[in-house]
Amino acid sequence: MSTRIGWPRVFTAVLALVAVVATTAPASARPTGFTPVVFVHGQQGSAQQWQSNAKRFSTNGYADRLLHAYEYDTAVADNTAAVSGLDGFIAGVLARTGASSVDVIAHSRGTSVVHEYLAAPARAALVRRYVNVDGRSSATPPGGVPTLALWGSLQPGGSIGGATNVYLTSLGHTETTTSAEGFAHIHAFLRGRPAFTTAIRPEPPGRVEIAGRALYFPQNEPVAGTLEVWEVDDRTGARRGAPRHTAQVAADGAFGPLEVNGRKHYELVLLREGQQTYHYYFEPFERSDRFLRLQVSRPGGIADFIDRCPTHSAFTIVRNREWWADQPDPADDDRLEFNGVDVLAPAIAPRTRQVVAAFVFDDGCDLASTPGVPLPPFGALPFLTGVDTYLPAQADAGGAIRVTEGIRGSGGRSRTITARNWPSDRHTVTVQFKDYVDDAFGR
Repeated sequence: MSTRIGWPRVFTAVLALVAVVATTAPASARPTGFTPVVFVHGQQGSAQQWQSNAKRFSTNGYADRLLHAYEYDTAVADNTAAVSGLDGFIAGVLARTGASSVDVIAHSRGTSVVHEYLAAPARAALVRRYVNVDGRSSATPPGGVPTLALWGSLQPGGSIGGATNVYLTSLGHTETTTSAEGFAHIHAFLRGRPAFTTAIRPEPPGRVEIAGRALYFPQNEPVAGTLEVWEVDDRTGARRGAPRHTAQVAADGAFGPLEVNGRKHYELVLLREGQQTYHYYFEPFERSDRFLRLQVSRPGGIADFIDRCPTHSAFTIVRNREWWADQPDPADDDRLEFNGVDVLAPAIAPRTRQVVAAFVFDDGCDLASTPGVPLPPFGALPFLTGVDTYLPAQADAGGAIRVTEGIRGSGGRSRTITARNWPSDRHTVTVQFKDYVDDAFGR
């Protein structure tokens, strides 16, 4: 049985209150002797899965230099390369931080990678504590390392013998690892005390930075290009002034850190010679985010199944908390609206499919929508869905599309991100919603 931990509302909309609240735990409440944390994602995952909990760790006093996300190619079925890569990655973290050990948190397929890594005693000696999230079971703690196992709705009967097993089966598979509830158990296990807060507290708007990588999905291999960061009007998606930043993406796909205002909306644009232009829209970055990921599909990848033409816009919507649209009580359903029209339906996002990304476009470029019917092959792939929705485009991108999520279990709260209606023959649009609801601004 799961024990729910409430998601505290840290702030009201009063600006003065935000200005005086500390951005991390007060000095008297900060624990000492932090161990570096290595996050390991699951199938079709990346560091993006760890954005929220990295912010919760930093809110609770962890320095950013202690938070590291290991990424590997999940298009390969065998874990040999992933385990070898993790070996070198952890060695690098220890060298950079001067620490003698790390704490490891793994999700889903990542738990299999870590179990294989810990099978070698010399490797296990480098891991102080291990958190196994909704993934692999075992008779004993892997490598003999003290282990916490969190079990969500994908593995409700999972167990690790000799570990602390916690069952959060009311949560989605990804939600188990991105939620405030999951974080509360993780922090208490790693630190030996409750978190100061499970909320994500904002930093002063002028101190926020973003950093991350441009990567191919799901290989997590670097993508070359030029990055532009534009401030946009949150009502129209229109750009304001010149780019806030223009930078070349490094050879490993990395960019940043780049300063942004924590109360503004931004469009990140990835420009690649001879390729489509990639547009990424986000909610405000109220706290620094160093696990930002700009994902691109390789030729022959999932994006090849998106019909593209100048008449419509094509959207990818991402949220690292499952979309549910088939619950007995409508209050337990999510909504995903484009200019007021909800595209979710029981067949599009059933709870059992664990959907975290939706591809929304005009199938066949026929200027018509077919609601409620999942598009192949998206409907047969894990964590993904697709829906035929005609979203008229303008050649000069002068129009706007308001993307609104109605958030299940939040008492009717919703959020909106406004993007331009870029034509899909030359542009790709991604909108990423946060996976938590305890934000500072009360939206």
